[in-house]
Amino acid sequence: MEYFARIALEHQGIKELLQVQKELLERLNKAKGVNIVHLDNLLYFWRDFLEQDHMSREEEFAFAAFRKLNHSLPERLQGDHEQIRASLGKLEATIKLLRNGRPHSGREYAKWGEELTETVMDHMARENAALREVATDEAEAAAILSAQPERLASEKFNQLLQVAEDLCQEYLQKPTALHALSLTAEVAPDETAEEPDVEVTKPVSDPETTELTSMEET
Repeated sequence: MEYFARIALEHQGIKELLQVQKELLERLNKAKGVNIVHLDNLLYFWRDFLEQDHMSREEEFAFAAFRKLNHSLPERLQGDHEQIRASLGKLEATIKLLRNGRPHSGREYAKWGEELTETVMDHMARENAALREVATDEAEAAAILSAQPERLASEKFNQLLQVAEDLCQEYLQKPTALHALSLTAEVAPDETAEEPDVEVTKPVSDPETTELTSMEET
């Protein structure tokens, strides 16, 4: 899949998961019970898909191409990425407090979640504008498409797609747009060789921690 089509699908999928997050944050702000597994899996998606896959490939590939083309936005886009990483760190720290029932931790988590949503949405709008601008120039588009960035191994990537699918079905009652990026049918030439020693973080599925009640009223 060529780069412009792929990044458009990824942005659509990210927007879907931001909608899921909005629903969870609204429940936290209203001191309603939320599914802790869903919060954990959403953070897993943000860290492993948004940050480690999507953002890392942008930095290594798209931003570098923009700089070669003397585009004005790469530094601003890089700054967005750093802000996104900072928001994710705040969410990870706060979810520990939420698990322990600390008063007001639900609203604090919602605050950082809303910060992440705003930053990601603004970032994607700027990035889409830059990509549209580049796509209108055939020579610049050719420079962007001259190579494709590496992707995650199919097992890890398809785990992330399953997380997105489960959350979209639960909260949006529809399948994720990211299905079009499935790597299930792809087989690398050396796939029968010995598996590399790489740790794969899997989504949380502990049935004993499915429901978390916000402690805002205490």
